Amino acid sequence: MALTVWKPVKVTILDGYVDEPSCLGVPPYISPYPRYVAGAILSSGREYEYVTVAQLREGRRLSGDVLVLIAGPVVPGRYLRGMPISSKEIVSICEAFEGTRILGGPLARFGMYGRRIENAFNIIAKKDLDAFVNDLLSDGRAKHRNRGMEEWRQWSILGSEVVKNHPDFPQPLIAELDSWRGCVRYLSGGCSFCIEPLYGKPQFREAEDIVEEVRALHTAGVRNFRLGGQSCVFSYLAEGVGETETPVPDPSVIEGLLKGIRKAAPDLQVLHTDNADPAVIATHPKESKKVAQHLVKYCTGGNVLAFGVESADPEVIAANNLNTDPEQAKAAVKLINEVGSGRSPTGLPHLLPGINLLSGLKGERKETFSKNLAFLRDLLDEGLMLRRINIRQVLPVRGRFAVRKHYKEFRRFKSEVRQDIDRPMLARVLPKETVLRRVYLEMSKGRSTFGRQIGSYPILVGFPYKTEVNRFVDVCVFSHGFRSVTGTEFPLAVNDATLDALSSLPGIGRKRAARIVRARPLGSPSQLLEAMDDEAVAAEIARFLKFESE
Repeated sequence: MALTVWKPVKVTILDGYVDEPSCLGVPPYISPYPRYVAGAILSSGREYEYVTVAQLREGRRLSGDVLVLIAGPVVPGRYLRGMPISSKEIVSICEAFEGTRILGGPLARFGMYGRRIENAFNIIAKKDLDAFVNDLLSDGRAKHRNRGMEEWRQWSILGSEVVKNHPDFPQPLIAELDSWRGCVRYLSGGCSFCIEPLYGKPQFREAEDIVEEVRALHTAGVRNFRLGGQSCVFSYLAEGVGETETPVPDPSVIEGLLKGIRKAAPDLQVLHTDNADPAVIATHPKESKKVAQHLVKYCTGGNVLAFGVESADPEVIAANNLNTDPEQAKAAVKLINEVGSGRSPTGLPHLLPGINLLSGLKGERKETFSKNLAFLRDLLDEGLMLRRINIRQVLPVRGRFAVRKHYKEFRRFKSEVRQDIDRPMLARVLPKETVLRRVYLEMSKGRSTFGRQIGSYPILVGFPYKTEVNRFVDVCVFSHGFRSVTGTEFPLAVNDATLDALSSLPGIGRKRAARIVRARPLGSPSQLLEAMDDEAVAAEIARFLKFESE
């Protein structure tokens, strides 16, 4: 493919947000894609402008000679405030941009676009977008290829300063890091639905390269990091890749990586990981236990290992070449609970597993849902903790799946899990009156406010009152929903709190809250006792309050 090499060229990188099994890019995350593309542009001697789709929605205009759009929610979820770009938005943006338009990211790589989107672009980069753009800008000859390891190292560091242009910088932005890509089960094709085996033989980044990228991001001002970009953190540079589908973890290598990250970013506030293969953990418990201990030691609290269990039905497991069976999954859950269930300074346990379950896979029966529910009930009855249960329908990235065949059963199953498993599990993970540290208040809706901690799969926290957003607060948990909790700021400033905020305290309704408001300012718990009609209630809530004299 040959194109004219422009004179001085300005490239606009439009981040439409990605969401993949091993890569998060929806705010507050910034994925590696725009950082690599920025590094590739700088390496070619050209300039770039970085813009997010959220900024466009707020009225930002695009300029430049070349538009590079990054898009692709391969595993779309429910988002609090940052929605990935829609097909309609893509077409509208392209129609208004007069220069050359290039599409890249998962949407392009996996062919997840229709004719309208295809016609909106001059070029669709079907492999690594950064390599494509670098070749195009360097000599006008662009190829559909993957980046080399040296390019990966160079561009990840060169493009680190793009983070400064993200609306969430410096807080609550969290930088997603690639540690490796591909799947150790690539020879068998891996799970029938998963995109990771499509990358081919695993490519592992050297620990030193990842550490240098962290150093560059930290220098730019990033304080939150997540090691994503892998199908299993325990399999990073493991022994036996290509020979077995459950390679032996190397605890010393993983410790070296984590240690290096902590040294490169000494004042980081979040360091989390993502996916882990329960079959690897169950097959190699000794080595896996050491890895888990390193994750507890070097990562920050509230860390989550997403287990791709997908199904507890043997027929579905066999039909889709899934990587684990219920016994292995349970063994892995037990091991991570044993090592990571202690309470961390964040308020959450140090390290917990999450379970991913899919509906619509080959071989699915009505009995599949009862088997999945029985599996989850077993974990609950054993007293184990799961930080997250993700239930969704499979997407047809690698083929067609009958997602509508058992839709009623899927909806019923999901409702039963939320009611019977999620709520008691969440109460186990976060007992009442647990204090969650550094919850970022993200949005207000009506008379409520919502926030989350920064990190992997954070718990949604609801406040039954309106308060100032875009700030960090500590929160005392008072009640549990299916997948969220309700609480108040801790300690709550009694003399500044609204009537709604005071009413949300346990044992305090609007009448008692009004008594407190009329008696303000209150300088001590004793003055609160005098103002209240019930001394026991006053004594109970005093420990959640901050008084004027404090």
